[in-house]
Amino acid sequence: MLINNAGVMHIDDASAVIDEKLLVTTLTTNVMGPIRLTGALIEHLKRQNDAAVINNSSVLGFVPLAMTAVYSATKAALHSYTLSLRYKLKGTPVKVLEIAPPWVQTDLLGSNNEPRAMPLAEFIEETMRVLGTDAEEVLVERAKPLRNNAGPGEAAFVIQFNDMMASPK
Repeated sequence: MLINNAGVMHIDDASAVIDEKLLVTTLTTNVMGPIRLTGALIEHLKRQNDAAVINNSSVLGFVPLAMTAVYSATKAALHSYTLSLRYKLKGTPVKVLEIAPPWVQTDLLGSNNEPRAMPLAEFIEETMRVLGTDAEEVLVERAKPLRNNAGPGEAAFVIQFNDMMASPK
């Protein structure tokens, strides 16, 4: 089993000149790392009787958080890569799963005590429950409204989401 759980998240401003170090670090860690590691291990995994690749993306890959535009874009890229990998590995012993967490109380951007974020223990418990099913996309209930956003109202939804996140607690 390979679990790609790499991720760095920094505040950025898509409306300004991008910090090159932030861009390269985030892309290298969040996209290139999982792709390179998967590529390095995929032939080994395909030779197993039962194997899995689990990519940890984020609901921000479906609904970008404007203040972390680069991070959100990398998680959208990882989601796309996961879909391609799953398609290419159908008929092999390798399952491809994606965990797309919502905002969780972790060290990421100092969210440990953020009341709007999902408690870590609750996230872990629900994620483990979903991992015990046949689901290819592992979503806790709090992630589903953001994941199920696709459609003609997407732009309005993104604006509403970002307005809510930018407002004070």
